[in-house]
Formats: sequence, structure tokens, C-alpha cells
Amino acid sequence: MIKKQQLNDYKYLLETVGYAVVPNFLDVDTCEELKSKLVKQINNYSMKESERSKLDRYLLHDLLAQDVSFGKLLEDKRLQSLIALLLEEFWIMYAFTSSSLPPNESNYGGRLHVDSPRLIKDYPTNVGVIWALDPFTKENGCTKVLPASHHSKTVPSEELFEKNAQDVICNQGDLIIFNARVWHRAGFNNSSEWRHSLTMNCCRPFMKQRLDWVRLIPQDIANQLNEQARRVIGYDTRLPVSFEEFFVDEKYRLYKSGQE
Repeated sequence: MIKKQQLNDYKYLLETVGYAVVPNFLDVDTCEELKSKLVKQINNYSMKESERSKLDRYLLHDLLAQDVSFGKLLEDKRLQSLIALLLEEFWIMYAFTSSSLPPNESNYGGRLHVDSPRLIKDYPTNVGVIWALDPFTKENGCTKVLPASHHSKTVPSEELFEKNAQDVICNQGDLIIFNARVWHRAGFNNSSEWRHSLTMNCCRPFMKQRLDWVRLIPQDIANQLNEQARRVIGYDTRLPVSFEEFFVDEKYRLYKSGQE
């Protein structure tokens, strides 16, 4: 568990500069196991005809549907407490994606962007998470962020961003958490080795997810996950498709009450 004072410190950083690095979140063995399974999925990637599919060549969207090991990350109580700092207790997952940089390349995440279009004063709607499966260094394309940019509606110019951005350098196994309104980009990998990570965008429970995760993730995978992970996937925020499902006892409702 993360100590209360540490959580207070992370909350302060998220509210002010907009991001924080949580050290030693995953051990090396877990990173290497997840990285091995991620590389397998990258090698098996089937390109679609759409331009977006080509752009997302190194940003895989369906890992949770491929191997339960990725879903096990959602069971972590520390993750729950960190995201709740901004989104409160009943947050859910909007998207779960990898981000890999090949040697001497970047990926679609290298464009200057935010992960949420909404800016509501004092009410964050989305939080980003990055699990660093490799060290993030200047050489291999560490994420760059513009500190405190989540406070403004103004879109920063490329020149302003590059002049004021900070390199988020971290070790293998560290976790990066950030307000999804922070302007950021992946760097360019100038090294001879791949740089791998996993990412998640979290949102409020009443918001629509990028994909219908409950239907997308096979039951034999979802059934291996604990109550927290299933809530994050969206099992407590489903909509009834018939009056039989709508007019049921409170404990059987697909959209659980009390989620604000």
C-alpha cells in the first residue's frame, strides 16, 4: 500500500504540475514477463485497411483481450488509490494501450497532444497511467510533458512546448500518472533497443469507454480477475438491454447505484 503522506504528495503534484512518478511500482520480473507477451502481440499485429490502424502499429488496443496478465495490473490496490486522488473511488477504464518505440523511430504518440478534450475547472475527467516496462531515458524517447498545462485551454505551440517541456526520466517498473489534460508526447528513440510501456486512460464511471470492454474481453479472461479489475473494465456500469434486466432487484443491477 501507499502511505497516506505519499498519496498527499502525489495529489499535490497532480493538482499543480499535473504529473508524478511512482517508483518501483512493478518488479523487474513482472516487467520482463509483460514485455515478452507484448512483443509477441506486436509481432502478430494484423494491419487493417484504415489509416488509424497503420498509425497505431505500435499502440495496441486489445491486449486485455489477449492475455490475463495484462488485466491483472487492474487488480492493484495501489492503482486504485492513485487514480482515486483525482477521479474518486468509482473510476473506470476508458482505454488500455501499449506504447512501444522501435529503434530509431517514434510512434503515433510522438505527436503533441492531450488525452482528454475536456477542461472543466476543478473537475478532472480523465487520468493517464504509464507502466514503464523499460527505463525511460532521453536517448530512448522518454515521454515529454509541459508542466501545469492542464490548467489552460490554450493549445501550446511546438516551439513553446519544446522550450518548456520536461523529460519524464524513470526506471524500469516505475509508474507515471498524469492529468490527461497535460500536453505531452513520446520522444524519438535514438537507441538501438526497443522501448516498451503500457498505458491506460481512466475516466468517470458515467462516461462512455473507447470500447465495450465487457463484450470485447473473453469471459475466460474476465472471470480470472478480481472485483476491482472487473469494475474498472466496466462490469458495474453496464446498461440493461431489456426490461427484464432493468426491473431487477437492486443487487442484480448492471449499473450499480452510488457511483458518482
